[in-house]
Parts: sequence; structure tokens; C-alpha cells
Amino acid sequence: MGKKVIKLTEIDIENIVKKVISEQSESDKCTGTNEVNSPFIKVVEIRYTDENGKFGTGGDIPTIVKFHLRAYFPTAGSSDEAYQDALSQLKQLVEDELSSKQLNDKYNLVLVRVNNVIGSASNYLNGPLQPTHRGGKPINSSTLSSEPYVNLPKEGDRNWDKNKGYADSRWENMVSYINKNGKSLGFGIGKDLKAPKETEFRITDTGGCTDEKRDSNKYKGPGQYVIVNGLIRLEKEVDPEIELLKDCAKGLKIIVGFFKEPETVDGIEIPKNTFEPNKGHSCDYATFTVYCNGVPVGISNMNNGTGRLDKKDPTMLIGIKGQKNVLYRAPKNGDKVMTNGKRSGRPGFGDTVYSVISVSEDKLDRIFEKSENGKINMSIRGTNGSATRNGGKVHGEAPMVCAYITEEGKTERVYGPQEPFGSGRQSLNIPVTEKASIGSFDPCEPIEVVIK
Repeated sequence: MGKKVIKLTEIDIENIVKKVISEQSESDKCTGTNEVNSPFIKVVEIRYTDENGKFGTGGDIPTIVKFHLRAYFPTAGSSDEAYQDALSQLKQLVEDELSSKQLNDKYNLVLVRVNNVIGSASNYLNGPLQPTHRGGKPINSSTLSSEPYVNLPKEGDRNWDKNKGYADSRWENMVSYINKNGKSLGFGIGKDLKAPKETEFRITDTGGCTDEKRDSNKYKGPGQYVIVNGLIRLEKEVDPEIELLKDCAKGLKIIVGFFKEPETVDGIEIPKNTFEPNKGHSCDYATFTVYCNGVPVGISNMNNGTGRLDKKDPTMLIGIKGQKNVLYRAPKNGDKVMTNGKRSGRPGFGDTVYSVISVSEDKLDRIFEKSENGKINMSIRGTNGSATRNGGKVHGEAPMVCAYITEEGKTERVYGPQEPFGSGRQSLNIPVTEKASIGSFDPCEPIEVVIK
């Protein structure tokens, strides 16, 4: 049998030499028996919003988590267990804090921002390597140019560069893990997540040993780790039945207004309001915030008379400006004559005036979070800052209300049109501090389907 000839390249010889040096090094100083460190997780802050989605001291809806995470990795084998352990502990910390505030709903944690990342590898890969840091602090150049570091492989060396690649990839690997496995842990990645503003790599001095075999009396901290500081958005877990209701309610619109005569809106025939003969809606105390399950969805301005004007907004458009989701139909005749900011003429039967409020999908999420029976309960309350009667009361005349869902040319009416408070001048004469319930509906049970 012929002999096999094995040709060794310079790289092969270099690796053999390094292996011998490594084995000698192992016998000399790499004799520790350390376990991989457990993750260190800290919830720095949980921020809350109010029912309007605004952050502040009065909010009670958990929305954003500011966190600090450190995960440590084994020298050999998969890093997945380290990511899983760290993320599980982070979720548990959040749940524990919310539970301490009697908030026991389950939430998914969606990574939306990362402020900075530090990825580190120990100064060992097929032998000792020149480090960049020790104890979390950079090693200065004068130290690296002397023993025991001066003759160790450094940047440009194949193993050193490969080891740096491990340090650099810690963050990307974490994101990849969440994308592949995060769903089972209740974790996700936000659509707008970008690369961290600050990233840092480290080759941490562990004495030229692996973390598991380093002299932990001399080298306290391990070298294989990632540090992440960022923000997580809390998204309440929704059961399949609620998801179905949300799907049914997509495209929800609500009409609140006064109709002098019958009118067709989005293919729906709206009847005229029923008032006493020769009397109608002619007041300027009718600016209402509309709620669905307690969540404000828009403001309907029904001012249409000769009462005193709102001092903050003499055009009577308070609550309308800036509402991109509200289509406002202003009154066109009758009592809208203005002279120097004041009305002229006698009170009479006001013109049709209404608002069509479109409810966004984000609002639907919050609406069904607060649903107790799968239905949407509508209510209204006088808008803060709008004009009121003496005693702080609003709107002595009743509105017409209709709720419907419009999507892809089809309209499904789910409530009304009707006057939920009856007819007559005093049917909705309430203080601005109180809500009045309109009624409820199931978005999956239409009353009528209108094809445009």
C-alpha cells in the first residue's frame, strides 16, 4: 500500500503551532472550572399612557418598557439557550412588575428601539489573542506593546479577525433568534426597528483562556457576552374571538349630528330629527366627545343656534381642527349669519350639522381590550373647553346616531340611525363631567347591508 503525502500550507503550520502553544497554555493557566454566567436583566422603567394614548403621570395602560440586558455565551455549542434564558427572564420581570400593580393581562413584548449594543468575545480562539478590554475598560496601547500581550496575535490575524466577527454578530444573532423563535416566548421585532445608534465590540482579556477555563480569581468577568439597552412596546395578547371582532369592525364609522331633513350618507338613509313643532336644534352647547368602550374616537360639533359663542373659538369649530379622522358637515343656512363675531337674527330651526368619525385600527385594538362582552358600547360627553349652559351643562336637544362599517364598496349598518336619548329639547341636558351611554352593538352582526 502506497504512502499518503500530506502537504501542509503555511496556515496549517501556523494553526498547529498555535494549538501546541494553546495546549501548553492550558496546562499552565487555563485550569478553571467555571460555569457560564446567568443573564443579568433589569427593567429600568415601564411607561404608561392614558386612554388618549398620551404619556403622563395619570396613565394606567402599560405601553413601553425601557430595559437593560446582559446575556453570556458558552465557548462551544449554540447560543440559542442564552438568548432564550435572557428573554424569558425579561418577560417574567415585566409580568411581575405589572402584576404588582394588579395588571394581570398578558402582553407580547415587541422590540422597537435599541440605543446601544456591546458585543464581546474572550481573547481565545485556537489560542490566546491580544485583547482590547479588561474589566470593561479599554487596554491602552502601551500595555499592549509589552508582555504578556505584545507577541499575541492581533488585528489582521485570521483567528483574531474571526473572533472579532463573533463579538460583532451578537446583536444580529439576537434579532435573528427573536424572529425565528420569539413567538413562543411572547417576543417580536417592530417593523421600524433599525440598527443601534451605537455599537461596540470587545475582545475581553480572560487570560488567553475560554470563560469556562479562565482563572476567575484573576479575571473576574467573563468575555463571551452581549449588552443591549433599548425599548420594548407592550402589546396586549388578544384571544381569537377578539381578533374576529376586530376584523369585523375594520372600517367602522360613526355619525353623530342633527338632521333638519332626511339625508343619505354613505348610502345610508338618515331620517330627520324628531322635535317639537316649530322648534329645533338651535343651541351652541353641543360639542361632544364620542367614546367606544371608554376610548375616545373623535369629537362631534353640533353647534347650530344663537347661544353665546365659545370664547376660545368664535368660529364654533372647537374640537374639529386637527381631526383627520372626522368628516365635518357644517350648517349651511338659517342661523349662521355672523356680524363682528356675533349672530344676528332670531333663533329658529337650525340647519343639518353632523360629523362622520372614522375609527382607526389602532383605536379598535384599545376598544376591544376594554370590551367586557365582545360588543362596542358607545357613549358621549361634553368636550372640555366647549361652551356650556349655566350650570356647566351641554346640549338640550338630542342627536341622531348611526354606526356602520364600510369596506370595499359594501356598507354594513350595525347601529341606528336613531335618537338614543329620545326627542325633545331636554332629552340630553347633562353636565360636561358625565358620560351618557348611547347603546351597544356587535360589529359581526349587521342590521342591513348596503351595496354602493
